[in-house]
Amino acid sequence: MTCCSNPTSSIINVTTTDQNPNSSNNKIYRGVRKRKWVSEIRLPNSRERIWLGSHDTQEKAARAFDAALYCLRGPHASFNFPNTPLTINVAFHG
Repeated sequence: MTCCSNPTSSIINVTTTDQNPNSSNNKIYRGVRKRKWVSEIRLPNSRERIWLGSHDTQEKAARAFDAALYCLRGPHASFNFPNTPLTINVAFHG
């Protein structure tokens, strides 16, 4: 079972160790836009989007995008933080 096969019943915890020294308010991350720093991702081969939420910072929104991208496309996708180790622990409620 993949981590995103049932998004309403799973919890995704993302642990990262990277600190981005070049982060500024002008940096644009994939999947992030400024309306209180929101993120969303498109489903593969579809125009449908998955809302990932509103975040305090653009980096948090970008990391939410990376976690969703990992679930949808796997570990070899093009991430916002490619040099950051990504650990995803999934808890299913059933």
